[in-house]
Formats: sequence, C-alpha cells, structure tokens
Amino acid sequence: MTQRKKYVLDKKFQLKTAFSIIGVILVVSAIVVAAISANVSMNNRRLNNIIVLYNNNVEALLAFSQEAAGAENLPIANVSRIHAQNVETMERIITQNNALLWGIVVFILAQAVILFVALIRKTHHISGPIYVMSGYIKEIIAGRLPSPRALRKNDELKEFYALFGEMVEAIKRRGKE
Repeated sequence: MTQRKKYVLDKKFQLKTAFSIIGVILVVSAIVVAAISANVSMNNRRLNNIIVLYNNNVEALLAFSQEAAGAENLPIANVSRIHAQNVETMERIITQNNALLWGIVVFILAQAVILFVALIRKTHHISGPIYVMSGYIKEIIAGRLPSPRALRKNDELKEFYALFGEMVEAIKRRGKE
C-alpha cells in the first residue's frame, strides 16, 4: 500500500481531539508553571533583599574598620572577598532560576507541538478507515458495488472495517441472486 500524504482527513474530529487533549495538558502545565513562577519570583526577591542587606552590612563594616584604631590588623579584606563571592553566587542562583523557568516553558511548548503531531497521526489511523468506508458508502448509494481494499497495517477499526467488507460482499451476493 502507498502511504497517503494528507494526515488531516476529518478536520472536525482530528483537530477537536488534538486540541482538547493538548488544551487540558496546557492548562495543567500552566498551573504548574504559575506555581513554579511564583516560587522562583519570591525566592529571587528574597535573594535580592539578602544581597542589599549584606551589601549594607559589609559597607558599614568597611567604614567602621577604616575609622577604628589598628584597622590594619582587622581581617576586613577577607570579609570583603567572601562577600563578593557570596553575592556572585546568589546572582548566579537568580539567573539559573530564571533560565530554568524559561526552559520549562519552552519544554512545555515543544511538548505541545510534538503531542499535536502525534495526535494528528493517531487520529489519522482512525479517520482514514472512516474516510475509506464513507467513499464506499457513496458508491453503494450511487448504485455501484465497491471492492474494499485492505486497510493499512497501523489503521484502527479493523474489526468494524471487516464487518463492513462482509456487508458489501453480502450485498453483491444478493445482487447476483
């Protein structure tokens, strides 16, 4: 059998099925992404607040150490270096949180596209046999008796199609009597 190139044979059935399933998945995914977004946003705000407070503390410590007697013996240089490393780490965490969130959104959209294609292909294996039988029914209505062909290997509704084929053969036998 040759493969057909047209996958959408019954637009109403195939698109309705695909969009309804994808719609449910996208709504659930949107709820999950909203919850994650709220958490990421809240944590990023907290980290930014910590950075501001931490900066204020270190700046106050630096100012105090410059005024104190014997400031050269204070380990302020080490504190300042550790502070800079910690701020850099928190900023990296914020960036990673945002990147992860966008990654999740892109993944969900890619999943929706892949699922749409898979659903169209799957519903094609259902609407294909119905399309073929509809053509045969039109031939019967027009007074011609078709010779049903075998369905493709992956088509659904094979039992129903076999019953349809038996009906056509019964009509042919009755016509010969």
